[in-house]
Amino acid sequence: MLSDILEEELRKNNITLKTYTFRSDFNALTVGKTILLSSNIDNTAKRNAVTAHELGHQSTCAMNLLHADKHIQNKYEYMADRWAAQKVMPMDKLLEGFKRGLRTVQEFCEFLEIDEPFFHRGLSVYSKVYGMSYTYKGYLFRFDPLDISNL
Repeated sequence: MLSDILEEELRKNNITLKTYTFRSDFNALTVGKTILLSSNIDNTAKRNAVTAHELGHQSTCAMNLLHADKHIQNKYEYMADRWAAQKVMPMDKLLEGFKRGLRTVQEFCEFLEIDEPFFHRGLSVYSKVYGMSYTYKGYLFRFDPLDISNL
């Protein structure tokens, strides 16, 4: 299960995960080696997506983004998304889903145990990294929308 993989990542990096009631619309906040998840996150898929993104911040950012310029925030948000996408929905996992017969966004999200917004951000990351299409292990991946075909 994805939650087990994320918990192992937290443990391995000595990161604490806590639930917190925010006064704003934050889903999460990273403070030092602690990730605070909103108490309003009410499903496992969203919790996994937010936790993976925050772990991405832990791995890619050494600064407080709350008061940084918007372009700096955007850069580090992208880096967190990239780290999270590669961890949670690597190309091998997408290919495995395809080989199992998955075709819709909803099917992939259920298989990956993530929510749709995170899945779409992950596809956006891949399109920036690889372009609109990418050949991998004898398959053609198109990212917008996701389409995988055997070559």
